Amino acid sequence: MAFDSMPAILGLTGFAGLVSLGIVLGLGRWFAPRRVTARALVDAAGPGTVFLFDGRLLVDATPPAQRLLSRKERHLTDWDALLGLLSRGFPDLAQKLRQLDQQGEVTLQAETGSETLHVDYCQGLLRLTLGSGAEGALHVDRLAVAAMEDELTMLRSIAEDAPQLIWKEDVGGVVIWANQTYLNLVERISPPAADADRIWPQKPLLAVPAPLTGADIDAPHMLRMSLMIPGVQAAQWFEVTSVHRLGETIRFAVDANSAVQAESARRDFVQTLTKTFAHLATGLAIFDRQRRLALFNPALLDLTGLPAAFLSSRPLVHSVLDRLRDMHMLPEPKNYTTWREQVAALEAEAAQGTYCETWSLPSGLTYRVTGRPHPEGAIAFLFEDISDEISLTRRFRSEQETAQALLDSLEEGVAVFSAGGTLTMYNAAYGRAWGPTAGGLSDTTIAEELGRWQSRAQPSPIWAKVHALFAAFGDRSPWSGVLHLDDGRPLAFSLTPLSGGATLARFRDLTSEMPLGLAMPLRSDSGLVTEGDSFRSLRRAAQMSAGQRVAATLTAATLTSAKDNGMRDGSGMDGHARDGSVMPGAIVRAPRSAARKRRSASGPSA
Repeated sequence: MAFDSMPAILGLTGFAGLVSLGIVLGLGRWFAPRRVTARALVDAAGPGTVFLFDGRLLVDATPPAQRLLSRKERHLTDWDALLGLLSRGFPDLAQKLRQLDQQGEVTLQAETGSETLHVDYCQGLLRLTLGSGAEGALHVDRLAVAAMEDELTMLRSIAEDAPQLIWKEDVGGVVIWANQTYLNLVERISPPAADADRIWPQKPLLAVPAPLTGADIDAPHMLRMSLMIPGVQAAQWFEVTSVHRLGETIRFAVDANSAVQAESARRDFVQTLTKTFAHLATGLAIFDRQRRLALFNPALLDLTGLPAAFLSSRPLVHSVLDRLRDMHMLPEPKNYTTWREQVAALEAEAAQGTYCETWSLPSGLTYRVTGRPHPEGAIAFLFEDISDEISLTRRFRSEQETAQALLDSLEEGVAVFSAGGTLTMYNAAYGRAWGPTAGGLSDTTIAEELGRWQSRAQPSPIWAKVHALFAAFGDRSPWSGVLHLDDGRPLAFSLTPLSGGATLARFRDLTSEMPLGLAMPLRSDSGLVTEGDSFRSLRRAAQMSAGQRVAATLTAATLTSAKDNGMRDGSGMDGHARDGSVMPGAIVRAPRSAARKRRSASGPSA
């Protein structure tokens, strides 16, 4: 039974294989390359000039069509180049192509000649057929020639109208072609006679030397050359580019006067800067973007002692700093492991313009080093020897301290006020007499000090005089007076004008110089100590002899004791009791009239 069904099974298998083969063949025919279809369409059009496009992409073309497109510009597509060529013979081609979607095919007649252009759609591809047979080939040649003529005309116009000098030389260096700009310059340099014909300039205006041996001849060569032109004082410079082609040389000369003048101005400017830098006492080192030394002046050699050969080798920043460190021309770092970090920080701060340090060298010299940024990433370092300045500052500070110590050794208080009315200097005695100032020296004014003086002294008319003297302008005279503090101590007060409008104020305590009886201030009936009272007290003390000073002191002490006793027992200050009797042990003050009579009777004292 099984063997009886074998023929049926084999028949079914064969049928399935035939169906599969048919499907494969059908799919292969369906997905065949479009190249086969394009070639068939081109061949179906005949042996003429046929173009086949898929959109704007050229799919296939006959040999004559390919020759026509072989001369197209590089920047043009095949579609744009073909439209440009065919538009010369068929001006309305673009308009007809826009109508192709409605009509399906279009046939155009050339304006000149019997050529035709047939355009149609075949299986989704656009086919353009130009003429047929010999006529089509002839028309293609005419189109190609017209295209070449147009290109030649365009190139000639470009060369003739170019502002550059363009000429061609043969192997012997003879000019065989030149543009109009070149010929105009030739006539300007060597104008022909009025009745003479123009002679072709065989000798070039710019005799460019031959390339060096071993140089690439086919590569363009550039050379800057000058030419003297009549009527122009300075030489005219040109940048000449030479291109060798097939044994001939084409040269292009571009005006280079602006570039030469700019380079000359730049060179003169650099020379001027170099001469200026050469006379500077400040060392200058400029590093470029790569941090290589680009410029330095002689002062840098003198200040650092670096060899000129080393600086001329354009070292890096860290190399220069390392060499300075080896020569002990840098402050010795406390930690060498951070030296590189310090160098990097120095470069960064110099690039930002914030680096400025004082280098105290082991040799005793002191340098001020400043970093400044320059255009295009360059940095500049300035080295200044400030040893004399530092020495002068230290000497001035020492002298100032000595002067202050000298003032502090004085017993009298001294204060100096500037012409602007600020306190510039005072000594320790002044501080003890009036206390410390509220602010610094430059912040304390005359008005503030006058307020402090008056607040710690008894009222007196001399303050109005003092205010007037401080407010006066022009020539001033010295002034002196006496004032009393709140505790009764007398102070000798004087104002002395100094040079530059400054004023010297001096205060001297007179307590130790006056007898005890005269040390206390004299008061008027109103209780106000007057300037005249103070001067009378001082004058009387100055006129007394030594013995009289002792007697006056004893009298004052006795009077003080008697005053205290009198207040208790009712006696008076003159040594008499209230009843007129003399107090025991009291020194009786004689009336002034009696004392005056005794002095007149005894005569002048020795």
